[in-house]
Amino acid sequence: MSVIDTVSNFVNKHLPRSGRVIVGLSGGADSVALLVALVDAGVECVAAHCNFHLRGEESNRDHRFCEELCGRLGVELLSRDFDVAARQAETSESVEMACRSLRYDWWRGLIEAGKGDFIAVGHHREDNVETFFINLLRGSGITGLKGMLPVNGHVIRPMLQLSRPQIEEFLTSRGYTWVVDRTNLENEYRRNKLRNIILPVIEREFSGAMDSIERSIEILRDTQSFYADAVSSGVGRYVRENGDVDVKTMVENEPHHSTLLYELLSEKGFSFSQIKNVIDGVKDGRSGQVFEVKEQEYVLDRGILRLMADESCWREVSSTDLHELPLSVETILADVFFEKMRTKSLDRDSLYLDSSALEGDPVWSLRSWSKGDRISPFGMKGSRLVSDLFNDAKYSAIQKNSTPLLFRNRELLWVVGLRTSRHFQVRESSGYVIKISMISKS
Repeated sequence: MSVIDTVSNFVNKHLPRSGRVIVGLSGGADSVALLVALVDAGVECVAAHCNFHLRGEESNRDHRFCEELCGRLGVELLSRDFDVAARQAETSESVEMACRSLRYDWWRGLIEAGKGDFIAVGHHREDNVETFFINLLRGSGITGLKGMLPVNGHVIRPMLQLSRPQIEEFLTSRGYTWVVDRTNLENEYRRNKLRNIILPVIEREFSGAMDSIERSIEILRDTQSFYADAVSSGVGRYVRENGDVDVKTMVENEPHHSTLLYELLSEKGFSFSQIKNVIDGVKDGRSGQVFEVKEQEYVLDRGILRLMADESCWREVSSTDLHELPLSVETILADVFFEKMRTKSLDRDSLYLDSSALEGDPVWSLRSWSKGDRISPFGMKGSRLVSDLFNDAKYSAIQKNSTPLLFRNRELLWVVGLRTSRHFQVRESSGYVIKISMISKS
């Protein structure tokens, strides 16, 4: 099928009659053919050209070429200059990824500004095959191997079924030229190595290989659609309303739990090794393992994987005035304390200290536990790790992080709700007693 027929059929199938298309125009053969074919198909177009200034005068040459082409076609040209180095400094992206991010961010902004309804890009058959191999070499699943979609949200690719030779022949027959990006001829990037070295060898040694791979991609695309429906149905049984994932039940009930969990967690940013560690943790009965994913923390809590909310942790607050902490502080007579102790009516959720604890303007602080925190427990000699106390009490990771610790001059006096220190214990000689209770964080 010709370029014109292919693009026209795509337009009739996917675009509304009143749709306006923003064409990503680099000046290369693919984008030029796309713009020419869309204009021939009667589509209202506006061209968008990105100048990344990475190739000196050649970048400016491309911009001038796009101006001349749009003038010839009677199409409005939008252009923008970009600072790729500044983007890299901000995000640590590669040059290739920085350019892609800048380009798509700008295009999305043009749609939001009402410049068009769709973004059309000139990806063709060979581009899709290259994407297939890149994802294959990365170790991708079906989602990556299905290649690029003809329609993906606002992004459309009308020429995915066309080959690069077809596109160039179309332009030549119509009297159009195009510019060549010299970096496409270099083999520094993986895609260029595939395009210039590997795929030509495959096509030479296995005649018709590109056609066969294209058919495989189409089959994988259909398979992925079916697969996605099955995965959605499967994972839905193990995701709770609050977003917690019942990994333990999934592992026990699903023969393909690894695949289900990969599809669910990879979307959240989990790596393959992290997902394997989640499964291994469940099988080994581990609890409390924390996974850092995209600046968020997830915890495996007795077979349940949940997002650790910031409010579950106590950020350190300190003051020389005990009353400034989120605590209820009362003063009672020592006689009253001992009477309550005799009648077993002391508040088990409170800390009782001799009043001497307030002497010397100590610094009081309240925070979540950290690795290595120790307490000198009341009624015991020596000290114990707070983590050991948590484990003895079978605290979950959420409970550990939501349990505040009270310090006096960095000496741990109270693991709230679990254990008190032997320091500043109330004695018969005490004049009065300080009773400290927690105030709810809410």
